[in-house]
Amino acid sequence: MYYLVKNFRDKSVTLRIKIYGESSSVRVVTPNNYYHEVYVMSRKKETSRNLERVNINGHLVPIDRSRKHHRGWETYWDDKLEGLQSVMEYLLDIFGIKKVTTIIVSPDTMRLLDVLKERQGNNYELYQYDRLTKVLRISGLSSNFPIGKYLQTIDTLCVGSKVSITLDDLLNMNCVELLLSKNRFTSTEIKRLLQHWAIGGLRRLKYLSLWVSDLNMEDVFGELTHTRDDGKERIKECTFHLFQMIEFD
Repeated sequence: MYYLVKNFRDKSVTLRIKIYGESSSVRVVTPNNYYHEVYVMSRKKETSRNLERVNINGHLVPIDRSRKHHRGWETYWDDKLEGLQSVMEYLLDIFGIKKVTTIIVSPDTMRLLDVLKERQGNNYELYQYDRLTKVLRISGLSSNFPIGKYLQTIDTLCVGSKVSITLDDLLNMNCVELLLSKNRFTSTEIKRLLQHWAIGGLRRLKYLSLWVSDLNMEDVFGELTHTRDDGKERIKECTFHLFQMIEFD
């Protein structure tokens, strides 16, 4: 079957690959939005030990192709994230599709963004649930999740749990809006961040919401004396907006 599909399918029909993190599935979609879906299930949910096994990207896994599954097949994996990546690569290859068109992320599948970035850069549509967006509102991530690496490609990020992020991540971010509701930053870190902002860094940033511990207002704002290119003091404008955008204990 692999040989027949790969070599004899109608290549004039442009197909798309979509990944659905919430339902752990990969779809092959036609121009008319018809699709075939392959689900990635936990091995614990395998109800029959008599299922056929197929080789998907080097992994011999059980598959249920019975008609009771509307528009899709179920595959069973020990590691669901590995399963999603393997099914994705398999379908891209068998249908001759060069790149994933769309990914709908969930907290469990955020790591797939690393895979896509390595294979095709940032050339894909990123959704959360059913909305096209570069806005991510996330909760439930583990405290060691490296969210900082995504701050170059996301316009707005709102995270409702503590994550792994450094001052350097903030200084190098490209966000328009950033809200971190559980991480704590020191007065010294905020001082460096605001100084960087005042001299022209973080050019796209419009809104910043952070929790700050032991903030000394005079110390933080006292040394921000940078002037704009037109010679006017920039700090008056920056101080007002930054004060509104930072939340304090």
